[in-house]
Amino acid sequence: MAITKRTEYALRALVEIVEAGSGKPVSRKEIAKRQEISEHFLEQIFLPLQKAAIVKSVRGPGGGFIVTKDTQKITVWDVFTAVEKNEYLYDKCFFLCNDVCSIHHKCRVRHIWPEINNTLKESMEKISLNDILNHQPA
Repeated sequence: MAITKRTEYALRALVEIVEAGSGKPVSRKEIAKRQEISEHFLEQIFLPLQKAAIVKSVRGPGGGFIVTKDTQKITVWDVFTAVEKNEYLYDKCFFLCNDVCSIHHKCRVRHIWPEINNTLKESMEKISLNDILNHQPA
């Protein structure tokens, strides 16, 4: 499982929307400026977040993005699975190489990846956007 900048930036953008928006739409330009993320990259992040019904786009003057769910109900796992490509979900040999790898059946490490993936998934499911918002940086 690979966590990329897409997930990090998506979480930062969601935090920005909730904190800066106070229920009002926040523009992609504002988010980009405050979070130092390119608008183009944000566009690529917001499309899957919209498909996952995590954010909604509001058009027109004063438009932007709003979070569509209670922040307690949006988990890091929800964001991760919305913005990451499927190949990043299970990218270790256990999931990929069973027919291609010549040592697959005698490999001594392939059995660890499902447990590690499950542990990461469980951890991400426990952390909500609300938890992130309530954490105070040191």
